[in-house]
Amino acid sequence: MPKVADTILEGIGRQYLHLRLRSQERVERELQVKYEGRYRNAAIVLLADIFMALAVVAFVVIIAAALYFVVS
Repeated sequence: MPKVADTILEGIGRQYLHLRLRSQERVERELQVKYEGRYRNAAIVLLADIFMALAVVAFVVIIAAALYFVVS
């Protein structure tokens, strides 16, 4: 029985790939080659990318704030 989290991740992965690639043939090819045939894996990669981008932004903000207070 699939868990609720898996179902949500599959939905996110499906929407992400269809919005990005716009062709069922390209979606299926990318899904098999890059995500081991699972929409869930596509969603996990997407969420990891988003969290990494947020971590980079947070790091830059912290460094900028530290430099601002050191210089001023």
